[in-house]
Amino acid sequence: MAGVLLIITLSIMIITTCYLIAGVKRNLYQYENIRRLGLLIFLSVFLVWDAVNFVRDYNKGYPPSFYIMVMDIKSSVAIFATSMFPVAFFVSIMVTASNVNLLLKEGKTWKNMLGLLLGGFLCISTILMVYGIENQTYSNAFPSLMKDYLLYLYALFIAYLECILYGTIIMGLVAAEHIPRFDKDYMIILGCQIRKDGGLTPLLKSRVDKALEFALMQKDEIGKAPVFVVSGGRGDDESISEADAMRNYLIASGIEDDLIIAETRSQNTKENIRFSTELIKKENENARIAFSTTNYHVFRTGNIACEMGIDMEGIGARTKSYFWINAFIREFVATLISEKKKHMIALGIFAIVLFLLQLYVY
Repeated sequence: MAGVLLIITLSIMIITTCYLIAGVKRNLYQYENIRRLGLLIFLSVFLVWDAVNFVRDYNKGYPPSFYIMVMDIKSSVAIFATSMFPVAFFVSIMVTASNVNLLLKEGKTWKNMLGLLLGGFLCISTILMVYGIENQTYSNAFPSLMKDYLLYLYALFIAYLECILYGTIIMGLVAAEHIPRFDKDYMIILGCQIRKDGGLTPLLKSRVDKALEFALMQKDEIGKAPVFVVSGGRGDDESISEADAMRNYLIASGIEDDLIIAETRSQNTKENIRFSTELIKKENENARIAFSTTNYHVFRTGNIACEMGIDMEGIGARTKSYFWINAFIREFVATLISEKKKHMIALGIFAIVLFLLQLYVY
């Protein structure tokens, strides 16, 4: 039966891979790409586990058994979480180091501690899960159905969380490194906090510089640079709007004023996209658009545009390592919140399947 499970797993992996490739080609910034990638990560570990069981059964001459196959499926969630423990531990060490640096440089806020809390949670949860399963396995007392089920349900939750986390990080990195096609008519630059004197902060400057870099590459490629749309309103503690600050920087960098459009109303990413697009559509209804933001923010910005029915590609500006590690964790939390209903439905289905398997075993 391990061989049958092996074939089924390979088939699901092939189908999922095809859907993932098609989804990325259609739109890089869809959350379903994260879910499919997370499933592939889990299936990859499960495939190795199933292959080991297949070799074991073959060498020992075990007859095909549906019971053994069910046990293999049930234990796969614990195997995944356990096998991913070194990865979770390594990530937690990286996140802890970056968070300490971040807290020292940026201040002690709960957002700056997200990575530290998540890394610690994954490590401690995995240790508790492994201890609980081993204690259950080698206990002389016959384990109860519900006790055993709740233990593996806990392992399922940890495994699911890790799959979505790794999928978010990988897709976030892919989106951040993506270079848009050199056919753009407009380049939206998303604003963020400016200095008190109206100058650009390093974070915002990197976004504008990345947009300038892309414009230069496109001009070299097709002989035409995109029009810059600087987007960002004025905060209560800002002397001018973020858009005007970026316009001043672009003009100082040699960009002509008639190649710059200022959008000065937006206060968040969704408004950046909506208000900037409205200005663009007034000039060119079929405009091809790109946007520039910080690397960790590219995927979610693209997803917001996708949900608004706007087709655009993003380019990511680099930021300090101690900042982007924690920022990716924040994007992961945002992903969970944005897709909370779908995640709850998926976990509910997996929990029901696990319970049915548990009933069969007992």
